Amino acid sequence: MTHAPATGGRGRHRAPRAAPAGQAEQGHFRADIEGLRAVAVGLVLLDHVTGWPAGGFIGVDVFFVISGFLITGLLLRERARTGRISFRGFYVRRARRILPAAGATLAVTVLASWFLFLGGRFTQTVSDVLWAAFFGANINFARQSTDYFQEGLPPSPVQHFWSLAVEEQFYLVWPVLILAIYAVPLARGRLRGPLTGTVLLAVSAASLAWSVHATAASPDTAYFSTFARAWELGAGALVAVAAVQLARLPGPLRAVLAWAGLAGVLLSAFVISPETPFPGSAALLPILSAVLLVAFGAAPGGPRVAWALGSAPARYVGRISYSLYLWHWPVVVLLATVMAGGTVAFYATATALSLLLATVSFYAVEQPVLHSRWLVGTPARQRSAKASQVFRRAKVVTVTAVAAVAVSVPVFTVLAPTGQANRAAQDAAQAAADAAPRPSTADAAAPPSPADVLAEEIRVSLTAPAWGELDPALDELREAVAPEWRDGGCLNVTVENVDDCLFGDRDAPRRAVLLGDSIAMSWLPGLRQELEPAGWSIQVLTYEACPNLAPGTPEDDSSRGCVAHREWATQWILDNRPDLVIASNGYRRPQLRPTFEAGATELLRTLAPSGAELVVVAPPPASDTFETCLGPGSIPSSCNNAPHAIYDEFRPLEQRAAAAAGARFVDSEAWFCVQDLCPSVVGTTPVYAHYNHLTANYARTIAPVMVPAILGG
Repeated sequence: MTHAPATGGRGRHRAPRAAPAGQAEQGHFRADIEGLRAVAVGLVLLDHVTGWPAGGFIGVDVFFVISGFLITGLLLRERARTGRISFRGFYVRRARRILPAAGATLAVTVLASWFLFLGGRFTQTVSDVLWAAFFGANINFARQSTDYFQEGLPPSPVQHFWSLAVEEQFYLVWPVLILAIYAVPLARGRLRGPLTGTVLLAVSAASLAWSVHATAASPDTAYFSTFARAWELGAGALVAVAAVQLARLPGPLRAVLAWAGLAGVLLSAFVISPETPFPGSAALLPILSAVLLVAFGAAPGGPRVAWALGSAPARYVGRISYSLYLWHWPVVVLLATVMAGGTVAFYATATALSLLLATVSFYAVEQPVLHSRWLVGTPARQRSAKASQVFRRAKVVTVTAVAAVAVSVPVFTVLAPTGQANRAAQDAAQAAADAAPRPSTADAAAPPSPADVLAEEIRVSLTAPAWGELDPALDELREAVAPEWRDGGCLNVTVENVDDCLFGDRDAPRRAVLLGDSIAMSWLPGLRQELEPAGWSIQVLTYEACPNLAPGTPEDDSSRGCVAHREWATQWILDNRPDLVIASNGYRRPQLRPTFEAGATELLRTLAPSGAELVVVAPPPASDTFETCLGPGSIPSSCNNAPHAIYDEFRPLEQRAAAAAGARFVDSEAWFCVQDLCPSVVGTTPVYAHYNHLTANYARTIAPVMVPAILGG
């Protein structure tokens, strides 16, 4: 993804998006579908490793179509051959195909995470693995996508298991539905096919309609929803139902349609991006294209030719595509903890490791299980020559893999703590510290100003040799945000709780309002520390994920209630006429750039008649988290950050908007950075609790500098 990351749009790392389908039933093998798997997993791999093509995640949609086609065809053939559908046989086949390689991936991922992750990230990974092991990953990640404290966290190494969960949940219902259709008295003879197709079409159409609605209403949860994805598997199922009729089309037409399908799949990866609302109607292009390929890919003159889907490399990658899917994402996420991303070396290493692990998994796990008697429940028979060859190859691959691990792990353990990344971070930190101006010593008797003290502490922290005793501790960071947010419920302030979110003496002679999103809430502990003793009250009017200074698109804002809150908060300020309005919000939504300056200017001018002094405070400049930078041998300078690029892009726009509306603009960078380098720990205090939300302790640390700047002192 990352949708980071690949991560992609919507302010958070985007999820990995592929889940290869099972193998075709013996005797119904199609080489073109094996090649199509290679196209799908190749797009996903390129997207997740390199970020190009940006829409490579549509590989998941292709896999869903393939899976729906193969599994439905298997069920229909079994019903036609035996007059029944064996649920036990169906789920045994799924278990033999899915569980061994998935279980191996999860086990190795937990072990590697224990070694590479520090703090709460390992605990979170174990939780994610448990959800994945029981095919509930899509539910888990949908839940996290609506959890504000999960936003901005680095991606889970098992996030890609969401698509396997969708398939397995789908297959809890699909065989029952097909069996129910065949139980209808009308499902006899020639009516059986049309009735089956009609029911599957109705179910798929309902799922598509829901997908369009859910994607517009709540795109993050719709993305992981089985109900919003069922139509994609249903599309493949419809091809299986109509296979006989589709085969009657003229051969040249079928070949042309198959080539059009391949072109459509490839085009989808370039015209769809992480910013595209997905799945919804946008998924129609890759789905319909995949349908054409599945329906007509075997046509003479179609893309099954030896230089396209039928080529030996494509068929090999397609053959190992399930294992390649399972292993590539943990490789990408785990490798990023020890190797700088975005480089040719990272791309090459991640790709090579993914292919290597997939090959080992295919030969040492997948194939031996498929040729064993596990779960079959019949007495063991003499192995065939092919089975014996599979087990011999598995032994060789296993011994080789174990030997490679035995050699590489000690080497890695020795080299990782003194890696090039740490040395580069130390050099950069030292250069920034050396270039930073020192407080003037002209008047030795004058005590240093709070600003000078803070700047010196930041400078020293850039080159701290060890972590020391941190307050809060690293494993307590998630709970270290402003207590008014965590415990007081004052992040989302509405007419119902506005009176509960007034801090300080209600009869204080001076009144301030804090307006904005969660970034504004991050400042509150420091504001309270300095303003309340000075005779101020502070009314909080914040709302999560709603940058009130920069109205966005009506559809986007309305889905979260931003428009209604903005109008209500503005009117509250005009009616109550406070002395000071402190406005602050994040810059995390680059799609707002074209309207940011005009929107901020308009809102500030709307507030001007209140008579309040208007002050705009820039957000914190860095946005990396400890979960991203902590790893084996990491030191404090490993977690130093430069100001985020979006900070330098939006800050001038906000500054101009404030000037145009007669408001004051306060730049926050000096509270966090020197010489464009910002430590993640200042003294013994971690700066960020979550994403670019401050710890309450650091907000109080900078308060003696922040509050005078806000008050104009």
